[in-house]
Amino acid sequence: MFRYSVLVLCFVLFSCEQQDTSQTKDVHEKVSVEKIEVVEEEKVVKDEEVVEVVDWNSDGYVPFPDGYGYMENLKVLQQATDEGDRTVIRQHAWSLWAGIMQPDESLGWPLWFSWPNTKGAFENSGPGPIGERQSGSQNQSQEKPKNVHSTIVQKNFENAPDVDTPAPIYDLPAGVITSYPKSICKDKKGKDIACDGKNFVSNGDIMIATESLSRAAMNDIRGRKLYLQSTLDDKHAQGVHMLDLDQRWIVTKHMYWPVKAKGITALPVWKNNFEPSFTGYAGYEVWDTLVAIDPSGLQVGQIANAAFLYGVKDHEGKLMEPVKGKAKVYALDDFYFHKITDEDWKRFDEADKAILDAASRWANGKPIEVGDYLVTVAMHVNTKELMSWTLQSVWWSDTPNEGIYSKNRPELPQAQGPWDHYLLTDAYAVPANPDGKLDIAVNPYIEGVIHPVATNCRNCHVRAGWPTGKVAGTASYQNPDCPGLLDDLDSDSECLKDLTLTDYLWIIPDRAVKDTESE
Repeated sequence: MFRYSVLVLCFVLFSCEQQDTSQTKDVHEKVSVEKIEVVEEEKVVKDEEVVEVVDWNSDGYVPFPDGYGYMENLKVLQQATDEGDRTVIRQHAWSLWAGIMQPDESLGWPLWFSWPNTKGAFENSGPGPIGERQSGSQNQSQEKPKNVHSTIVQKNFENAPDVDTPAPIYDLPAGVITSYPKSICKDKKGKDIACDGKNFVSNGDIMIATESLSRAAMNDIRGRKLYLQSTLDDKHAQGVHMLDLDQRWIVTKHMYWPVKAKGITALPVWKNNFEPSFTGYAGYEVWDTLVAIDPSGLQVGQIANAAFLYGVKDHEGKLMEPVKGKAKVYALDDFYFHKITDEDWKRFDEADKAILDAASRWANGKPIEVGDYLVTVAMHVNTKELMSWTLQSVWWSDTPNEGIYSKNRPELPQAQGPWDHYLLTDAYAVPANPDGKLDIAVNPYIEGVIHPVATNCRNCHVRAGWPTGKVAGTASYQNPDCPGLLDDLDSDSECLKDLTLTDYLWIIPDRAVKDTESE
């Protein structure tokens, strides 16, 4: 989502007030056909439309595992949300986080890596078979002219609140452009940026992003042509107030940090560096605490000199000095991590490699290599188990058992990995606080770049809709119709009544393409 002076938990990729289906029935789009399934002929039928679908599944899709509460006891969860019972809510949120990070043994990645992503969902065809190696034909396709592209951060800037949060400038390193020339896109200003890859999407900074979608989400987007702006235009013209999406939607945003196989890698950690009233830049580049990661394990527990941030400019275009400091050293096992293998490298396309390489050069001053590591530093996990969605976001912490974000962890003896070495914030549709506002909900790694600290992602994502813009009558993270970033909005709020809401999902209006771009 974003990454600016915020720390908005907008991971909370969506969020919303719970609604009574009987009250919203007339304003929700009617879907009278069965859910889409990928058939042998690679075509599906919905609303009498024949839609071609690429066989992205390829028997490699790993569904959300049993035993972690997904789609279970929803009446209890709904009651807890209505009553603001954070114990029940947070235990469910922790379970979803632990469940989504369980390994897919066939690929050697977390299970969500087997899912389709937003790049495939919003193109003319979905991703190829999971685990497919790259071939000459794929490289040839990259030689086609590319449309103007935006990184995740740039997409969020387009709809961001008007606050004074000037971000650092990440010019794509020359070594990346030279090594992966076919993976370079141009932004709206003609600047070189990495294109989205088959597995990773371009975030525009050190964070290596994925936006993964469940099978139901992919089928909704592809089968109902929600990847086309013309579809959204038609629905808005028809007076559709809210898209009616499948209850089995899961959308994630996951962030890796690149770690070199040799030596130690620095990682900035969040220590509540800014007060809620702060409206300047609050991204990880300006935090004051570092930890270090030692893949060899030889320096674990010691204090070492560490540094990160190479070749990055401040918002005025002046080269920033690397961030240096004393850092406590941690092991790879303190994180969810993945070692980049030869098989991975064959699976990655050129854009994936460019994204990884740029991140490593910015973080470590060195290119990425087979044998290096990726560690999980933050993740949004959002499900439509409830009409108001469940919204939870996590980030790694060196003090995982301290503070309010460590509370209410359930017992999950079956869970593999250090899921409890992370902190978690939630933004379910609970009642407003005594001031009539929403509590602050922020993921510091993901949202610290375009929002003020005092923000809540439910407020942000309930606004998601069509058409987009920053003027009255359009959808944005903050607009003249509903400017309050902690206001207790829901889909029936007066300031949203003229929009076609996209069910708390910014990925649809942010990534929908013109029909000519999809051909």
